[in-house]
Amino acid sequence: MLGMIKNSLFGSVETWPWQILSKGDKGEVSYEERACEGGKFATVEVTDKPVDEALREAMPKVMKYVGGTNDKGIGMGMTVPISFAVFPSADGSLQKKLKVWFRIPNEFQSNPPAPSDDSIKIEDREGITVYST
Repeated sequence: MLGMIKNSLFGSVETWPWQILSKGDKGEVSYEERACEGGKFATVEVTDKPVDEALREAMPKVMKYVGGTNDKGIGMGMTVPISFAVFPSADGSLQKKLKVWFRIPNEFQSNPPAPSDDSIKIEDREGITVYST
């Protein structure tokens, strides 16, 4: 826990690398279309819980991992944004499966520390295109 707090207060913050593809306006809302780089991500998946409860479970796990709860005891700093997706159940409700993705900082992309928590997985993910306000 101390490592997570230290990492949050004193660690570096790295922005997930992206390129702006276009900018636009829809009514009074301005947005950017961004191509975000892929890479290695720490992921946590929670099922069979409401979205808010699943986030309360998943986020601390990711924060502890980047704060030093890993096989090397290294606080890696943060990358922003942390993203998550909610997958619908058969009836269309959005409370069946939630997955949180944290892009591992560039310094650790080639050899990320192994998570100490078995519920955290390291995944290679392709780049994605997102819209951001």
